[in-house]
Amino acid sequence: MGDEKSVSRRKLIIYAWIGTAAVVIGELIFGTLAFLWPRRREGKGEKVFIAGKASDFKVGEVIYFRKERVFVERSEQGFLVIPAVCTHLNCIVNWNEMLKKFECPCHGAKFNRFGEVLEGPPPRPLDLHRLQIVEEKLVIDTGNRIERKKFEPSQLVKV
Repeated sequence: MGDEKSVSRRKLIIYAWIGTAAVVIGELIFGTLAFLWPRRREGKGEKVFIAGKASDFKVGEVIYFRKERVFVERSEQGFLVIPAVCTHLNCIVNWNEMLKKFECPCHGAKFNRFGEVLEGPPPRPLDLHRLQIVEEKLVIDTGNRIERKKFEPSQLVKV
């Protein structure tokens, strides 16, 4: 075998372990930084859609628009548009028709039909989206969320 430089089996295994350790440490560092880095919020601005005619919604009904991730709720006093995003850790909430509550599957938060916190860790009620009724159609702006401290009847949009 003359002048050829060869690596012993022991050195090859050591190099493999060093390489594996470097990959694992790199993934840990990158994963930690990605977890700690703040998430970018959706771009601000108008993202408007028409949910339908006001007369199409029955009193007491809560309708989910999956693509826009919003709930449209109609009560006797008017309409509310509630994003389907929990104010705790941005999980997607579900409407429980039987219990008449919004429920967050991540940490067990529960909200009443107006988005007020009933139980769990959320720091405030569910946010709202701006709603206008134009020519009897519900026009919803999902570009901006309206944060609130509590539910007030003035937040309802009357027909």
